[in-house]
Amino acid sequence: MQTDTPDWNYLKSEGDLNLSAHRAAWAHDHLDAETRHWLAEDAKYFLRQSLSTPCLNVLRGCQGSSLVDLQGRVLLDFHGNNVHQVGFGHPRVVQAIIEQLRELSFCTR
Repeated sequence: MQTDTPDWNYLKSEGDLNLSAHRAAWAHDHLDAETRHWLAEDAKYFLRQSLSTPCLNVLRGCQGSSLVDLQGRVLLDFHGNNVHQVGFGHPRVVQAIIEQLRELSFCTR
């Protein structure tokens, strides 16, 4: 039987978790006090899985492939799952969702 404990320290700087000093320095340099406040509130109440990505910023809106953070910076979303195909707030997708909700908003299996 193996008794060695795995060294998980690499997770402090790699992957989604990234708790490195570099990330902390980036947050200090790029996020204002209000954003840091809301991220701290999120961290207090949101239960993450062991390797869930912590929130990195606070968004106030999105449209197409763009995100707008609390400070008004516009960012291009390179990661947003279906956003790659249709964009945030695509009118046809929004209309289809509204129509589906009117017809059947929940399926009981």
